Amino acid sequence: MHITEGIIIGKYAVMYTGAGIALVGLGVLKMKKFVGDYPEKKPLLGMGGALIFFISLIPIPAFTGTCSHPTGTPLVSILLGPSIGIGLTGVSLLLQAAFFAHGGFGTWGANVLALGFFGCLFGWGAFRVARKIGLPLWVAGFAGGLIGDIMVYAASGIILATTLVNGPSPQYSLTGYLAAIYAAYLPTQLPIAFGEMLVTGLALHYAFKQRPEVLEELGIIRRKTDSRKGITVTKVFLAVLSLSFPLIATEGFAQQNKQTSISSVISAVATDSSNGKGMAGMDEVVNERLAEAAGLPARDPYINTEAKGDLWNMLLLLGGGICGFIIGRWWHLLWGKRKGD
Repeated sequence: MHITEGIIIGKYAVMYTGAGIALVGLGVLKMKKFVGDYPEKKPLLGMGGALIFFISLIPIPAFTGTCSHPTGTPLVSILLGPSIGIGLTGVSLLLQAAFFAHGGFGTWGANVLALGFFGCLFGWGAFRVARKIGLPLWVAGFAGGLIGDIMVYAASGIILATTLVNGPSPQYSLTGYLAAIYAAYLPTQLPIAFGEMLVTGLALHYAFKQRPEVLEELGIIRRKTDSRKGITVTKVFLAVLSLSFPLIATEGFAQQNKQTSISSVISAVATDSSNGKGMAGMDEVVNERLAEAAGLPARDPYINTEAKGDLWNMLLLLGGGICGFIIGRWWHLLWGKRKGD
């Protein structure tokens, strides 16, 4: 889920960008440590970045008449750790903003928080908690993929709602915006979340069948359970969970006079989804529509390749080809047969 250029401006853009830079910087430090600890597994970083970039760029049609995309961040964070996942997400989002009109430079930090921080941390956290309580690897992968994906959409809704309620002309209270946004997201994003659940769980299961020693080296599976570390992971995950939604309750029902209009917003969004929009993305149908009404209209990307027809198509093919080469070249590190088999 990408928030489009122009929706987040001023001090909020600076705040989110600063947070994004800090998180990506931490991810870069973790990548350096990863390369030092596992020099032979350096290509996994390229694979992780290619997976996030490609998966989060794929438009999947939905029965609502719109399209959206999965994230890829839960799987990468489970394999490489949440900090590395966030770092790779930041690089992917920067490339998408520059060349593919997805997201934007001004909204880059907010998108790093939603797609990277929430997707990686909660995907990894759900997986670790599931493993701690004794669930099989593939079930834990299902949990990580599902919860990580859902949390990306949940975080995008929170960021968008808190931005719009503080915009020049907010139409609804925070609670009203959240209700409208999530009601519009639900029918499109939930099936995609289940799809990501299946892909994440099956990818981990197949890696275990083919290269269990790699998963053991990466700390994904262990011969002996480290209960102390498991308790720490659980505490961190639950602590972040408890802090994730404070804004939902802060607004409460302070502006009850606006709540009666929520149903009309949901109805209007649903109408846009089915009439005259073709296969428009959820970013356009929901995020941009509500932002424009709140006085924060989206703007064209600074580098608008999407409007250049064949150039856009060429870049999509080139990007897909590069990602396919990277993943295919080092596929064997996780999903290929061991040497000598």
